[in-house]
Amino acid sequence: MGDTPRVDYDAIASGYNRRYRSFNYHEIEQALEAFLGEGASGLAVLEVGCGTGHWLTWLNSLAGRVGRRIGIDASRGMLERATASGAWLLQGRAEDLPLADASLDRVFVVHALHHFSDRARFLREARRVLRPGGGLLMLGLDPHAERDTWWIYDYFPEARTVDLKRYAAVRTIRGETSIAGFAWCESYEAQLVENVMPASRAFETGLVDPRYSSQLAVIGDEKFREGERRLREAAAAAEKGGGQLMVATELHVFAVTAWVGVS
Repeated sequence: MGDTPRVDYDAIASGYNRRYRSFNYHEIEQALEAFLGEGASGLAVLEVGCGTGHWLTWLNSLAGRVGRRIGIDASRGMLERATASGAWLLQGRAEDLPLADASLDRVFVVHALHHFSDRARFLREARRVLRPGGGLLMLGLDPHAERDTWWIYDYFPEARTVDLKRYAAVRTIRGETSIAGFAWCESYEAQLVENVMPASRAFETGLVDPRYSSQLAVIGDEKFREGERRLREAAAAAEKGGGQLMVATELHVFAVTAWVGVS
């Protein structure tokens, strides 16, 4: 994991929230709600890789289920843009959580696990800070499953190459939770992100921008410009022929949950 390119989230923080205006995340909300538990009350919850605090803010909608909300992120730029009222925000690394042993009921990660430099160490840290009966939820892509179709991969092929290095297969993560000391683990498909839009709209809404997704940020300026040129040329060719280029997204988001045993 350490030899893959890193994303400078301080640099892209200004455009990060664009993703929440572009897609429906209802199924992610359902996964989080189920993970917290229907009868839960006053849970101490940590989001690792909280970014600008979108999901910490959403937790406020779960009347009474969540008590203490904590977010940790390595990027000061992201935290400075966070709007998670009432949450305790910390700058720090997933691999060194600045929290006491057995102090939390739930830990969750949404589309951030692939950014952690040492996944095994993070899993050990998550296990350390969870109380007996506590749980860890990790939501993200699995490009190794070869089920995804994405215009970013089509026009910026280097992004998929890098993602195969950054993301672990779900089966790998499940095995690593056991090594980290979790009692049991399960996985399922939490969300299918489907969208088709004209390429012109992707440009107009700012989706063709390194600040929109880490896939576009991590490939570097030169490869980004090459892909942008490919996309513009394909769009121009379609318009010249009397039509318009459509770009498609079909991404499968998987959930992996791991639980601490009750002694």
